[in-house]
Amino acid sequence: MSVILRVDMAKQSVRFEEPTVAYRDLGGRALTSAIVAAEVPATSHPLAAENKLVIAPGILMGADHTAGYAVTANILGVGGRVDPLKPDGQVELSRNLQIATAAIDAAGLCLFVAFAVLDDATALEAICEMLAALEGRPFDSADFLALGKRTLSEERAFNTAAGFTAAHDRLPDFFRTEKLSPHGATFDVPDEALDQVLRFS
Repeated sequence: MSVILRVDMAKQSVRFEEPTVAYRDLGGRALTSAIVAAEVPATSHPLAAENKLVIAPGILMGADHTAGYAVTANILGVGGRVDPLKPDGQVELSRNLQIATAAIDAAGLCLFVAFAVLDDATALEAICEMLAALEGRPFDSADFLALGKRTLSEERAFNTAAGFTAAHDRLPDFFRTEKLSPHGATFDVPDEALDQVLRFS
């Protein structure tokens, strides 16, 4: 990223600035998460003057895919297979997909590249080569995963500072009691396991 444009509606001013070291190698979702975490009070009202609207274009940006798109392994068998009707493997699948999709979003790419990355190691190598060329430094798969973890950790720290706890990560009770057709299944991942999903380091 080469420049940040800051628009202050209260002062009716516009200024350009060079990105700080903390923002220099970031783009897309990684940049927006870093700016919000560093510059917006976590308890700020959404419409308060200190809140910010942060927009960061990416190369081929689609939507934000924060929750991890588990249908890949649960239904399509892309990147492996995890039985969608059993709790086994769901925590790891969700965590790993959240890390990967945060990295994909932060790189400014569309989630659809994930299908290739999950099934073809050369696709991830190509993305890392692209990011290395963009940043002018070596960039490998460990850097790619670190980008996703950093993005998620900053978002999680902001939410924690805003007062969100594990209690806010719980699903309503009916998910555990009402059976879902056609399999008669209920959500049966234990709360202790759910607490592990958001441990990204």
